[in-house]
Amino acid sequence: MQPPYVAVANAEDLEPGRFLKVEAEGRAFLIAMIGDDFYAVEDLCSHEDYPLSYGCLDGDRIKCSLHGSRFSLKTGEPLDEPADQPIATFAVVIDEGQIWIDPSRAMNAAD
Repeated sequence: MQPPYVAVANAEDLEPGRFLKVEAEGRAFLIAMIGDDFYAVEDLCSHEDYPLSYGCLDGDRIKCSLHGSRFSLKTGEPLDEPADQPIATFAVVIDEGQIWIDPSRAMNAAD
């Protein structure tokens, strides 16, 4: 893989319905595997800047353990109050058994 992609984990380290906290370029991310699909989000709730890695998966959503807001892993959109802003989502590629993310630009960032 070419930059801006960064290898963050081995694909075999993640099981369906689970997530890993990883570091890339000085920031924390969550990599989740839902079915056969991989998702990457920043490890930060948009409501209180609280680590989402303290939370849990609920289907294809991540739940913040601080106030209970859930976010879509696919789009980053908040699904429950009190959060009203999306979390950042990032492109994920699996190549030769490695999980690669592009931490340089959120896919749901305003252009």
